[in-house]
Amino acid sequence: MSSWIRIDSDRLSVSISPLGGAIVAGHTAEGVPFLRPYGSKAEFDVANCACFPLVPIGNRVEGNAFSCGGLTFHFARNAADPLYIHGDGWLGAWTVEQSSADKAVLAFDKPESAGSPYAYRARQSFRLAGPRLDLTLSVANTGETALPFGLGFHPFFPRTPLTTLLAPASDWWSERGGHLPGERIALADEVDFSTPRRLPDRWLNNAFEGWSGVARIVWPERALGLDIEASQALRRYMLYAPDGERDFFCFEPMSHTPNALRHFGTDPMGLRMLNPGESFSAGFATSVVDWSDHDG
Repeated sequence: MSSWIRIDSDRLSVSISPLGGAIVAGHTAEGVPFLRPYGSKAEFDVANCACFPLVPIGNRVEGNAFSCGGLTFHFARNAADPLYIHGDGWLGAWTVEQSSADKAVLAFDKPESAGSPYAYRARQSFRLAGPRLDLTLSVANTGETALPFGLGFHPFFPRTPLTTLLAPASDWWSERGGHLPGERIALADEVDFSTPRRLPDRWLNNAFEGWSGVARIVWPERALGLDIEASQALRRYMLYAPDGERDFFCFEPMSHTPNALRHFGTDPMGLRMLNPGESFSAGFATSVVDWSDHDG
């Protein structure tokens, strides 16, 4: 689409949509995708993109409400899901602040509204340097009330039959009704990604705690690997692999546990309380690796 922004390096090319502040596609100079390619649809759909920002929270909010400072705040559903999901940034129109051959900076202003108590300004930068893509996301509380904030990224990666994931974590959350986290439990062998392994051949929609901040995805059939590095603010991730579509999976670095807003009064679970005018940021980088000299 003509409104998309394209940035390039000698190794990579990335297309970005100001609608949703989303990466539409990312591929190597040889045309091999390291992010899920955007599917052809008559109407643009951010959920079909390669990566979108999570701001001012990621994942769902149970009951579409939370309590903080003795007050209860409510959300209106913002997508097909009955629960408020992934914040506002992925559905908003971002302003292009900067665009050059290898870098773009976008901003999004969210006023307080009936559907959400949050008012904030988010900024997102995208930079390519050789095989590396650097993403930075920040949020500043522009409202009049101190509220808990969270940040994250929601990338979609290609999934082939031999795809492996390395992503060390300490434990994980079971899933309960409404696609919400259930109990924090020890890692099962099939999802212990402290060494490279293929994703289980089943539905996955779980949060992982105690992440080291580094991960690696390998696509042996494509002789391609991807090293992932997240900033200190992002020390947990969400892993999503649906039943019906086996050509992608999501590995989502997050600052906070899903549904953390519902528990903020007793456990912040990684959320940051921001007074009016305060801000914080998080970074996420991927580097493409030639895997042709490896056995698997």
